[in-house]
Amino acid sequence: MTVVDQRPEPVDGADFILGDLTDQVVVDKALGTGPAAVIHLAAATSVLRSVEAPDDVFRSNVGVTQALLEGCRLRGVGRFLFASTNAVVGPWEPTAAITEATPLAPLTPYGATKAAAEMLLVAYRSAYDMATTSLRLTNVYGPGVWVKDGFVSRLMRAARSRSEVVVYGDGGQVRDYVYLDDVVAAFAAALTGEWPARVIVGAGRSVTALDLLGAVGGVAGSDIAYRLSDPPAGEMRAVVVQRDLADRLGLGPATPLEEGLGLTWSAWPDPDPGPRAPLRPRP
Repeated sequence: MTVVDQRPEPVDGADFILGDLTDQVVVDKALGTGPAAVIHLAAATSVLRSVEAPDDVFRSNVGVTQALLEGCRLRGVGRFLFASTNAVVGPWEPTAAITEATPLAPLTPYGATKAAAEMLLVAYRSAYDMATTSLRLTNVYGPGVWVKDGFVSRLMRAARSRSEVVVYGDGGQVRDYVYLDDVVAAFAAALTGEWPARVIVGAGRSVTALDLLGAVGGVAGSDIAYRLSDPPAGEMRAVVVQRDLADRLGLGPATPLEEGLGLTWSAWPDPDPGPRAPLRPRP
C-alpha cells in the first residue's frame, strides 16, 4: 500500500512511525505506543486499481483493518474509527438519497473491501464491546488534495496549466463533496460519547461534474476546457446522501462548496508537487 515518503513536521507529544501497515511489525510498533483510540485512515483508494489488482486492495483494505482491530482487542484499545465510503452501496438514483440503512451492494472490489471492513468493525463492536464506528465519507477535498488524482485535483491542475480535463459520461453524474475541515471535525467528535456503527459524513448537497467544473473555474478565474469520455466500470451515476444522523449527532453545517474550493485553490503549492504514486504492486 502507499505510504508517505517524508516525515511530517514534528508534533509535541506525538510519536511518528513510518511504515507499511501490511507489515505486522509496523502494526505492533504503532499500537505499542499505547493509544486510547485508533483512527484508521490508511487504504488503497483507487477504484480502477481495485479492478486491476483486487488481491492487493483486499490485503490493504481488509487485511490491515483486521490486523489493527485484533491488535486493539489484545491491547484493550476501546475505540476504533474507520474511514469508509458510500461506494459500499450499489447503483443509486438521484431521486433516492443514500442513508446509513441503504443495503450494501458494492460495484467494485474497492467498495467490497470497504464493506467487508465495515462488517469487521460491527463484529468487534458486538463480540468485544469495542466502540467502533465507520464514517462513510463522500468526496473529500481541501488543502492537501493535490496528493491524489481525484476530480477536484484534476480540475484545479487543468485550470493552473490551461489544459484540458476529461469528464466521464455526459457530465451529469452527481457527487457530494465534503471539505476536509468538516471531516476532521467529525472524527474528533466521534472520539468521545456514544456513536452508532456507521455515520455518513458529507455536505448534504450534490452537484454534477459539469457544475463542479464551473465552480472550480469560478475560483480559478478562468474557464476550464474539457472533453467527454466513456465512464469506467463501477462508476456510480449518483451519490446523494442524507446527513440527518450526522446532524442529530451534533456535527455542524458543512462548509459551502464555493468557499471550500476557494480555500483549496489559494492553498495550492507552487510548484505543484503532483499526485502521489499509486499503490505499489507486491513482489
